[in-house]
Amino acid sequence: MLAKIARLTLGLGLIPAVIGFGVSFYGQLLQIRQVQTPEIIFLLGITGYLAFHALIAPPSRAYVFGHELTHAAATWVSGGQVKGFKAGAKKGAVAVNKVTGLIALAPYLIPVYAVLWALGFGAAGLFWNVKPWAAWFFFGLGAALTFHLVFTVTALKQKQSDLEVLGPVLSLVLILFGNVSLVMAVLGLLIPEVGFGAYWAGGLHRSLELYRAIFTQLFF
Repeated sequence: MLAKIARLTLGLGLIPAVIGFGVSFYGQLLQIRQVQTPEIIFLLGITGYLAFHALIAPPSRAYVFGHELTHAAATWVSGGQVKGFKAGAKKGAVAVNKVTGLIALAPYLIPVYAVLWALGFGAAGLFWNVKPWAAWFFFGLGAALTFHLVFTVTALKQKQSDLEVLGPVLSLVLILFGNVSLVMAVLGLLIPEVGFGAYWAGGLHRSLELYRAIFTQLFF
């Protein structure tokens, strides 16, 4: 019971920080003055995936497989063992010998197909000249990242046992913060005007201002 109360308190306590970083995220978007070719192709990847998802069919089987694969990978990274793996069209399961917050929330924080796409493109670059294919990389990155975000939102609309490990409030706060930071990191690589360091500095500054304002209202 005390652990649940502590996790709930921590989750609620982090909400001002998420708001502060959200404001910083918005401020970085306002810095964008012009859109160049890589950004346009990245946006086409986003649009292409959304069109496929809405007009053809949501690739649910691919999401379930990636979801369970990320659970398994997080287990291995954490020093655990995967004893069983199952992924179907609508649901899957991974049997592991330990469950931590990282293992439980990994699929909601890590865009597994975007990571695999980037690693695959990087590995190909070790053997071939991939510069002529850069447009496809940006397109695929936009599509894979959108795939992750759309299915993450869809999954969170349903009751997820994964969120019970750290508690729903703390889990949702961490997922929101993690995905906002993830998008900012990708945009920082693509768009010169967007700075990931500036996003962090602005987020910390605004978060401290919110905490100071809340503390002042409560105790003075």
